[in-house]
Amino acid sequence: MKKTIIWVLIALVSGAFLGKLTFDRYEKIDTQNVISYDNYVYLLKYGTYDSQDEMSDNVTNVDRYIYIEKENKVYAYVGITKKEETANKVKKIYDNKGIKLSVVKERIDNDEFIQNLNEYEKLLDATEDEDSLLIIEKQILSCYESVVVNGE
Repeated sequence: MKKTIIWVLIALVSGAFLGKLTFDRYEKIDTQNVISYDNYVYLLKYGTYDSQDEMSDNVTNVDRYIYIEKENKVYAYVGITKKEETANKVKKIYDNKGIKLSVVKERIDNDEFIQNLNEYEKLLDATEDEDSLLIIEKQILSCYESVVVNGE
């Protein structure tokens, strides 16, 4: 009985030691991402403002927009796409409504959002209907807000 208990204790101690040794080796290994996403997107910029209040007062012609604060400025955007052609297609819709936008290329470091945007891009490519394009853009902005801004 004593021999059995001693062997069990030896097995437990050696198992714990080998487990720790194995996991410590994995922590020291440099990992690389297998999938790399192109994190550059085209944003349809509505305007640049000095404060959120100024932005809220001026961004009245669109139903849905997001804003990004950087370098003491507030940037309002009404659309996000992966392709410049799609951005220009949506920009043309707003131009026809009398809303002047500019297309800017920015980097967004959130792979989950980029994956979602790639799927939305398929829908944007498949339609030419203006209302459908604007609805998809509203969904993209909602996705950006929930995934990137709120981190959900």
